[in-house]
Amino acid sequence: MTDVAIKADAKTNPGADSASKPVRPGWRPYQIYIVILLLLVTVCNYLDRIVLGVLQEPIKRELALTDWQLGLLSGPAFALFYSVAGIPVARLAERINRAGLLATVIAVWSAMTALCGVAVNFVQLLLFRVGVGMGEGGCIPISHSLLADNFTMRQRGVVMSVVAAAPSIATILAPVIGGLIAQQWGWRAAFIVIGLPGLLLAVLVALTLKEPRNEAAARGEAEPAARSSFVADAKRLFGDPAFVFLFIGGAFIGVAYNGVTVFMVSFMMRSHELSLAQAGGVVGLSGLFGLLGTFIGGFAADRFADAKGRSYVLVPAVGGVLTAACYLLAFTQGDWRWAMPFILAAAVAYNLKNGPMYAAIQNIVPGTMRATGAAIFMFGATVLGSTGPMIAGAVSDAAAQSRFPAAFGAFTVACPGGRAPKGAVEPLAQACAQASANGLQTALVTVALGFLVAAAFLIVAAVKLSRKSTAQA
Repeated sequence: MTDVAIKADAKTNPGADSASKPVRPGWRPYQIYIVILLLLVTVCNYLDRIVLGVLQEPIKRELALTDWQLGLLSGPAFALFYSVAGIPVARLAERINRAGLLATVIAVWSAMTALCGVAVNFVQLLLFRVGVGMGEGGCIPISHSLLADNFTMRQRGVVMSVVAAAPSIATILAPVIGGLIAQQWGWRAAFIVIGLPGLLLAVLVALTLKEPRNEAAARGEAEPAARSSFVADAKRLFGDPAFVFLFIGGAFIGVAYNGVTVFMVSFMMRSHELSLAQAGGVVGLSGLFGLLGTFIGGFAADRFADAKGRSYVLVPAVGGVLTAACYLLAFTQGDWRWAMPFILAAAVAYNLKNGPMYAAIQNIVPGTMRATGAAIFMFGATVLGSTGPMIAGAVSDAAAQSRFPAAFGAFTVACPGGRAPKGAVEPLAQACAQASANGLQTALVTVALGFLVAAAFLIVAAVKLSRKSTAQA
């Protein structure tokens, strides 16, 4: 970042500092409060999207869906509109009160999540998932820009790691809340129960969250927000090679992560014959281990940080390599007890990137473009990453067909919803179950390789950072 940009960042963000400025020790009470509040908001954000993966097997059976349709619900139906909404909301966040804007988007996605519980067919569920995506698109850009404005550069690694623990916490809660409620009262009740708490959070955000720009302006420490066009800001971001390769790396992480996690519960049920509650428990336990990875990654990135911020990119790169290796081992085990250690290790490795990668974005972009930078990065990780479930679903369906005995005909016709119809002969039932399990195993091994591709791009991003002659803001 240029010296001019650093000065502009200091004016628009009193919390930002250069590489030479000392860090104020400790957090003020309000800083602690905002981290806790935005952590809860982000948990809600991820919980509402993750729960579909927990509930998709009963949904698939009731609505007679294919894996490709499940992939569409978890992928483009959510992610495309997530990012379409995310960029204009981020642009608004650069100009208006972010507390009120954040409260609005929380209320939208929470209401849409609850409405998923009343869907009676695939089209209705698809439309409600579109609504969830449009609401959730504004969460990360607004939250991260608020955090960056309230904390200095050298505090952001740990701060972002705390809030980035949300996916792991949501992964723990989704099977506990969604799975148990679904077993007792059905998947529809689970959607409704999970959607309601967000409405309460929206009220709390609106009433208690402060806008840092207003307070800084009142002290005479900030200038009015910049009014540059989105095209000009995007050119500025993509003119930075480090941002470009970080963007591409994030996209490949999204492809691999979404493809694997959306079908993890289904994999445990099909390949290892676990119940919904048991499979959900595996996912929940991996979320607990993911918390460990999140904090290790954040502290490691801060501990080894230099003026270029390379550690914030290299830690995720190391995590990508380890994640790929662990998942490949996990998906090729014949016994779930042997697969479990590798699944848990993959959760630790994957979550190493959470805080460092988000901090890297905020450290690279100018202070007047924090929400926009986060939104553009999330576009790659989400929209391009959303192809993961569809790729996994398509590979699963194709591999299942290739492993299905030709004597029984087409897999999707003979096995609606991945299972033989009621009253079918035992050989057909066994053939359906085996083909479905083998197809999904092949799909997950395939998409897990995306973590290796992501690691390669992140390493290049670190090289580009090392060639910069200016300090990070």
